[in-house]
Amino acid sequence: MICESCQENEATVHITTGSGLNKTERYLCEACANKSFSSQFSSFSDDSFNIHQLLQSLSAQQPFGSHKQQKKHCENCGSTVESILEKGKFGCAECYETFNEKSNEIITKVQLYQTEHVGKIPQKSSAYIKVKKEIEQLRTKLSELVQEQEFEEAAIVRDQIKSLEAGDDNGKN
Repeated sequence: MICESCQENEATVHITTGSGLNKTERYLCEACANKSFSSQFSSFSDDSFNIHQLLQSLSAQQPFGSHKQQKKHCENCGSTVESILEKGKFGCAECYETFNEKSNEIITKVQLYQTEHVGKIPQKSSAYIKVKKEIEQLRTKLSELVQEQEFEEAAIVRDQIKSLEAGDDNGKN
């Protein structure tokens, strides 16, 4: 393909700008590409075309809001979402407010997608928590039985719930 600028040399540089309907393509030889970029990118050390310098210059001159956006960070401690995920903890108390819209996602990822506590329970509270969970399960079962119109079994479950709430150990049959 012939250079679009000088119409003499072989085009070795393909320049694409824009996207979609605003996309334009140019095919230039090395000399014309150097001329085209020399005024725009005066930081080149010599007159030869260097693709690495070109790419660095182009990436440094990207307008705000294009491909690279500034990462949101906490004003108090400077933490970012990435640093929180890497460390496994928030940097300070203000991070919870700063990353409010992402905090549930962050916590879920940090906790390895565990959303319920399954660890140890203090001995003093274990009996109380065990009864509370049992009542919760019985209420779920009661709702299902009522929906299925199993009223006799529902009455038995209701009595078990009342017994557990009253503090009796007779809740189970």
